[in-house]
Amino acid sequence: MNRGKKYLLIMLLCCFTILLSTTGCLQDIVPQLFREQEEEEEAAAEEEEIRGEETERNEIPDGVLSFKVYFMEGKNQYLLPITILKPWTEGVARAALEKLIKGPSPAEEMRFGISTTLPPQTNIVGINIRGGLCRVDFSSAFLDYDPGLEREVLGSVIYTLLQFDTVNEVEIVVEGNPVEVFPGGTPGKGTFDQSYSLNLEVAEGVDDLAHGRQHRLFFCALLGENRIFYVPVTRVLAEGEEHIETTVEELLKGPRSGSGLFSELPADMQLKNFSLQGGVLAVDFSRDLLNYQGGRIGEENIKNQLVLTLTALPGVERVQILVEGEEIILPKGTSFRKPLAPPLLINQLNE
Repeated sequence: MNRGKKYLLIMLLCCFTILLSTTGCLQDIVPQLFREQEEEEEAAAEEEEIRGEETERNEIPDGVLSFKVYFMEGKNQYLLPITILKPWTEGVARAALEKLIKGPSPAEEMRFGISTTLPPQTNIVGINIRGGLCRVDFSSAFLDYDPGLEREVLGSVIYTLLQFDTVNEVEIVVEGNPVEVFPGGTPGKGTFDQSYSLNLEVAEGVDDLAHGRQHRLFFCALLGENRIFYVPVTRVLAEGEEHIETTVEELLKGPRSGSGLFSELPADMQLKNFSLQGGVLAVDFSRDLLNYQGGRIGEENIKNQLVLTLTALPGVERVQILVEGEEIILPKGTSFRKPLAPPLLINQLNE
């Protein structure tokens, strides 16, 4: 509480002492005033703590390199984007692939159940980025993976490289030569882009992925000792619906049964309206959004699920979350007052 408010409280207490000293009510009123003061100070301190933690999670120190690698969660076998921080070095794309090959530390692998998809003997023969195309050349050991995990193997390489602004397509060659067919049957000649589905879910009635529409959704996973990670899922539906609206509706439906994932978004929450202008997507939800569980952690998960999912849509850079048309601050201090950009350091592990 600031100095002016404290002075005002003292003056009020003096007045109450004079007016109520003969009534016997002062002993009830004064403690209540002090309790309200303490509650206000505690709430302000908690909100400041939350802002500090959010700033720390979204700032990269000078001289530090940040990138994502896609490791596999072993139990449910989905790819998980992991943010790595390490001392700055030249060649961030090569550094990211080298970390992908190396994998998590033994302690991280044991704690979270994550691992690399690539054979440990894999070497990078060369990597070249030109005109939006990244051509990565691996040693022959790259092909010594389990063919049944081919989608995860290729996906981990493709999306580790597609994160960079200079890369729109990825070509994978081995010992300088194109691969006719990868061990699991995937055609090797040509390039891969964002249309390569990550953690694929195909709706009933979609027989051909080429004629379906992909919706990238982010759900939550609880790994290790109650550590929450955000997991991208590609849900393929029949074409024909408004892409933004359908993406939100699919996110609200939650993860597929048996996936090992969960959502913090309340089951009754509904999308009322949306608009996209200047890279900012405004999404207006029903008041059911406030019926969430989980306190401050639940608020953080709601924010990140929405922002990560919606900024994956073409043309969306930030998200303005509204409740019944209002810009709000949630009870535990998470602010929806301004448009939100995706967090830089999701699922962070330090090098």
